[in-house]
Formats: sequence, structure tokens, C-alpha cells
Amino acid sequence: MKNVKRICIVAMTLMLVAAIFAGCAAKQQQPANPPKYTVYCGLNDADTGKQVVSVEEAQQTARKIFTDNGFGYTEFVAYGAYVENGTVFENDTLVYELYFSEKGNIDNVTKEIKETLNLSSVMVAKGGTDYYMS
Repeated sequence: MKNVKRICIVAMTLMLVAAIFAGCAAKQQQPANPPKYTVYCGLNDADTGKQVVSVEEAQQTARKIFTDNGFGYTEFVAYGAYVENGTVFENDTLVYELYFSEKGNIDNVTKEIKETLNLSSVMVAKGGTDYYMS
């Protein structure tokens, strides 16, 4: 009878250990979501420091550059300001959220947008996020 109890205890212990390790392996195999990139295109001109291109024209140009390069995006129009040497600069800003993209490709596209529209600044923010398709 003692042998049967020992065998049962050992068997239950082994099953518990196997279940614990199986759960750990399953968690490690789940792929992480790729990062979300947010691109901020302040519409101030690089030469004048003032906005010379309209929001609509900038949207058309940026949209074409994104789609010509195979990007999907979500676009927002925002208004922003920053202070440089005590001077406040205000401008319209185009904001693009990008998923399923790689940093090198984003850098190429943002460089093209900045040069084409002659913008003084384009900022890219990389962040993690949980998302799913439904």
C-alpha cells in the first residue's frame, strides 16, 4: 500500500511539473505584436519657419508617398506649438499611425515627406501596444 501511495505521489508530481513547463513553453512561443510608429509632420517650412503649404496639399502629398511605398496608415490633423530660443512656433501637424512597418522603411518615407514638402521637422515615435484584428 505504501508503494502505491508513493507511485501516485510521484506520478502526480511529474504531471504537475509537466503542466507547469508546458505553460511556460506556450507563453514563450506567442509572437509579440510589432511596434506602432507615430509620425508627426509639423507643416512649418524649413526655410521660412512659417506654414506655407496648406493642410490639404500636405495630406495629398504625404498620402501618396505612404501608399506609393506600400504603407497603410491612419491619419489625424492636429495643431501644435514649440518654443525655440524664446520664440513660439505654431503650426498644423499631420499625424500618422503605422503598424506592421519596419524602422528603415519608415525612415525612408519620412525623409521623402520632409524633403518633398520642405518641412522643418518630422518626428517619429516608436511605442509598444497590444492590438488585435477582429
